[in-house]
Amino acid sequence: MRVAVCAALKAGKVTEAQYTSRQMRKGYIQRLRCERVEAGVAWLADTDGNSAPLTDKNSSTPAVGETVDAFVYTDSAGNPQASLDLPLVQRGGCAALKVVASGTGGVFLDWGLDKHLLLPFAEQRRPLEIGQTESVLVYLDNTGRLAATSRLDHHLDETPPGFKPWQQVDLLIYQRTDLGYKAVADNRAVGLLFSSDVFQTVRPGMRLPGWIKRVREDGRLDLALQPPARELKDSLSERVLEWLQANGGVGALTDKSSPEDIQAEFQVSKKNFKRALSSLYKQRRILLEPGRVVLVNDDDSVGEIDFTGRN
Repeated sequence: MRVAVCAALKAGKVTEAQYTSRQMRKGYIQRLRCERVEAGVAWLADTDGNSAPLTDKNSSTPAVGETVDAFVYTDSAGNPQASLDLPLVQRGGCAALKVVASGTGGVFLDWGLDKHLLLPFAEQRRPLEIGQTESVLVYLDNTGRLAATSRLDHHLDETPPGFKPWQQVDLLIYQRTDLGYKAVADNRAVGLLFSSDVFQTVRPGMRLPGWIKRVREDGRLDLALQPPARELKDSLSERVLEWLQANGGVGALTDKSSPEDIQAEFQVSKKNFKRALSSLYKQRRILLEPGRVVLVNDDDSVGEIDFTGRN
């Protein structure tokens, strides 16, 4: 098939652009129809008539005419192959994958298929050993084969268009730095999460909900793991009430507690915790007593309090 294609290209019967457009979409899950079965091998075709063999060892063979959801990957020569096993990540996506083997050209990652994903040495940001987990992007190399790269800041935009302050995004933490953590936002941009904005356990490879805290003048992104202060105050206030209810209506954390104790319990800064207490107090839902916070009953009365200047 590849020989015939090369001959057609050389003869001018088909252009490179036409050939590329006729190929299957490599690296994606797609709906395919069983076109034929030859020598026990099912061939799955897309709506343009492009087909690929189903290579799964343990999957049942679909009947001719049956449609299935399949993932199209590539063999070592770049030929499309189909699998009913779905991968952990598709082309253009990022994920933290485990190194399961090493070869002359790089290391191989477990991405949910029998055929492991190659992470070439040239695309590694650090040396890797079997058993380690690395955050990678899946891409199509210049030979038409699917591969991985951990040099995310070389492949993703550091000054991406289209992001707005406090837009919610999906984050993949991938590298610790002196300032905090680098993370991928929505599989398409690299941003920075400052250590001063981290109030929970964070490790490279973790996928977390996050927000665009700031779009700098140079277009780079600062990230956050918590929503804007107003939204956080409301959600945190509910968490404080639930915490008090779970502890018999009395809690030992107050506006005088240490930032470390507050962070350990609620994964927020002391400043935001004080805002939540102030809001609940003004709503007459809690009492503040020396060394403790008390859940208010209907017959309790609460005066006014000023949180200004409290540390």
